[in-house]
Amino acid sequence: MLIDLETTPLCSPAPMPVLSQGHVCLVGAADALRTDYNGLAAVPVPEETYHANTRNVQYQPVPYQDFVDAGRSIFAEALNLEPISESYALAREGDQMFGKMVFPHDAQRGLSVCFRSSYDRSIANQIAGGLDTFICANGILNGEKMISLKHTTNVLERLPEMIREMASRAGETARFLADRMDRWGDVPLSDDLFYSYVGILQGRGILPATIANTARRYWHACQAGDLHDEHAAPNLQNAFHAVTGGLQRAAPRSAFAAFGGVDAITEGVAQSGGSMEGIPAFTLNIEEF
Repeated sequence: MLIDLETTPLCSPAPMPVLSQGHVCLVGAADALRTDYNGLAAVPVPEETYHANTRNVQYQPVPYQDFVDAGRSIFAEALNLEPISESYALAREGDQMFGKMVFPHDAQRGLSVCFRSSYDRSIANQIAGGLDTFICANGILNGEKMISLKHTTNVLERLPEMIREMASRAGETARFLADRMDRWGDVPLSDDLFYSYVGILQGRGILPATIANTARRYWHACQAGDLHDEHAAPNLQNAFHAVTGGLQRAAPRSAFAAFGGVDAITEGVAQSGGSMEGIPAFTLNIEEF
């Protein structure tokens, strides 16, 4: 257990999300195993390793369940709220994990906390803050609001501190992203501009072709009244929803970069008033804790 239960009560897991029109949260790549909280414990935790000369810890794995238990409990304490849903994906036979936990924020949106980690040393312990919409599984993660801690000495002691740092930012992050999302709704976007927007994301390597195609289908389905009526208006906010609808299948190893890149490029389009020229480059720089 990463937290002191005498000072931070353990918050119980929330159910998996069930959203309108059968559109549920599909975190993880198509070849990943989507699972619930209990499925995290089924993955064997590797042994810690030590430096040959100093015998200091070289690699300290953090059990997935311990990571999300600490996150849930610390955020619940900081927000004085319990999560309403949580969902997870495992890739590489459990060696990589991605998870999303959603707390209430307002009538339409929830504050999301995303977790990423690994047992094969390919991903550090990472947390991102964002927003989810209750209309569908789509959400926003800001690339500037992510924290990372490697699987090294003292990780078990330092990880709760990292989570508390993220929790202290949660309210500010949610307000910042809600304001940003509302501004995007004021930027009109025609079909051709939407195609250009998706093309920029694909051309810069933020979206693979499969997700770009999913985004185009999502955009047209909403406009035709076959999916989410709330996302039918031709504006930048709904273009963003079309893209993040496809990103529910982003692999754990690329999820943070993909969501962060879409957020940054979308804001670049908004700042240019809907123009597709002069959009700044995006580089993911997760803050090391």
